[in-house]
Amino acid sequence: MNRKKYKLILKNPDGTITNYKTFGSQPPLKRDGTSKTLLLLHGIGADNAMWQLQMQRYASLGYHVVVPDLFGHGLSSKLSNIDLSDWHNQISWLLENNNVEKCTLIGASMGGVIAQSFLVAHRDMVETIIIADSFGELSTFKEKMLGISAVFGFYLFKILGKNMLAKGMYTTYKATYAYVAQEYFEKVSLNVDLNQMILARKAINQIDVLDQLKSITIPALVIVGAEFGQFFIEINRKIADSLPNSEFIILEQSMDPSNLVNPVEFDKQVLRFLKKELV
Repeated sequence: MNRKKYKLILKNPDGTITNYKTFGSQPPLKRDGTSKTLLLLHGIGADNAMWQLQMQRYASLGYHVVVPDLFGHGLSSKLSNIDLSDWHNQISWLLENNNVEKCTLIGASMGGVIAQSFLVAHRDMVETIIIADSFGELSTFKEKMLGISAVFGFYLFKILGKNMLAKGMYTTYKATYAYVAQEYFEKVSLNVDLNQMILARKAINQIDVLDQLKSITIPALVIVGAEFGQFFIEINRKIADSLPNSEFIILEQSMDPSNLVNPVEFDKQVLRFLKKELV
C-alpha cells in the first residue's frame, strides 16, 4: 500500500497560499462516483497538526487524506477580513488541485462549522460529512452570548498575552484523559495570530445553515464530547436533527475537539461510519 506523505503549498488563484499535507494515494472514483478522499478541517486557533492522531492512521486504512491549515491559521495566508466564503474557496481550490471531485468532509469545532457551510454551498462536492463538537447556528440568546464571549476572549488575550492563553488551554484540558489535547493546545496557543482568531470567530458566528441542511440527504455523522455539558450537547444535536440521514453520537470523557481528547472512541465511530458508507 502506498502511504506516501506530502507537505505542500498551494498557490491559490487570488494570490493566497494554502499549506497542507496529504497522506496515502488518491484512489480512482468508483462507478457510483464515490471517493475515499477525506478532507480534515481543524478548529479555531489550531492547525493541521490537530489531526496528528488521525492523518497517518486513516491513510494506512486505504483513505486519501488531505489536511490543510485553514486561512488565518498555521502557515496558510492571513486575511485582512475573513468570511465563510473565503474558506469555501480555499477548500474548492484544494480539492480541484488534487483532482478530487467528491470528498468526505470531517470537521471539528470551527472546522465543523466550515464543513456545514461548504456542504450547503457546494453539496455536489461532498458525499459524506462528519461533524464534531460544533454548531450550525447561534440563534438563542444563550447561543449568541457564547459566540460573543468567544470573540471577547480573544480581545482579552491580546491584552493579557499568549502565555495566559496557553495557561488557559492547559487548565481547560487538565483531565488526565485529555493530556494530548493539553500538550497540543498549550503549544499552538503561543503561536496564534490573535487578530486572525478574532476575524475567524466573528466569521463562524455568522453560521446559519440548519434549515438548509434539512434538504441534504447525504450520510452524516455528528459527534459531541459530553464534558462541556448538556448545552453544548444540544447545540450539536440540532445539527444531527437537521440532517435527514444522520447519526448522533455522544462520547463520554471527551470535549472539543474529540479527535484529540478521546481519539480511541472518536476513531472507532468515524471508521465504523466510513466503512459502512464508503463501501
